[in-house]
Amino acid sequence: MPTHRRYVIGLGSNMGDRLTQLERGLRRLAELGRLGARSAVYESDAWGGPEQGPFLNAAVALDADPDPRQLLGGLLEIERKLGRERRERWGPRTLDLDILWGQGLWLVEPGLSVPHERLAERTFALRPLLDVEPGADAPPGQEAYAVALGRLTSPALRRLREPPDWAKDVEIPEPPPHHALR
Repeated sequence: MPTHRRYVIGLGSNMGDRLTQLERGLRRLAELGRLGARSAVYESDAWGGPEQGPFLNAAVALDADPDPRQLLGGLLEIERKLGRERRERWGPRTLDLDILWGQGLWLVEPGLSVPHERLAERTFALRPLLDVEPGADAPPGQEAYAVALGRLTSPALRRLREPPDWAKDVEIPEPPPHHALR
């Protein structure tokens, strides 16, 4: 059994100092496994739910426990420790952490879908995923993620920061060559 699995974690925030929230989340993710490549930071209008301010979104590769349930528990604990209160579905949040994708993993169960169940519908999640893991495979029978991204029209993304320009204090080692992970 493998000792780790490559995941891509989505980070989002639309409350307070949004960039600082993403950086705090990234630092905490390092406690769950080995961080890899990170995406640019994007801004987009809120999608679904109540009227609220725009989000910052990013993604990071994480080599972590192969059990996605364990990882999800760790993500929820980080959100809680960093002040997230779950009051309203799709409401404003200090920090949102989602498992966007897992290498070779297709799982659907109550409370957990990997890849994320609405990934192919959300530009703000799909673009950062493809920044980090351009070869991310979609579940069998679904269109390739790059094709899905090409057909999405909203919400529009504004690219704000490149990877070296955010979370500078978080040490992220050079990822191994892409083929070494397969």
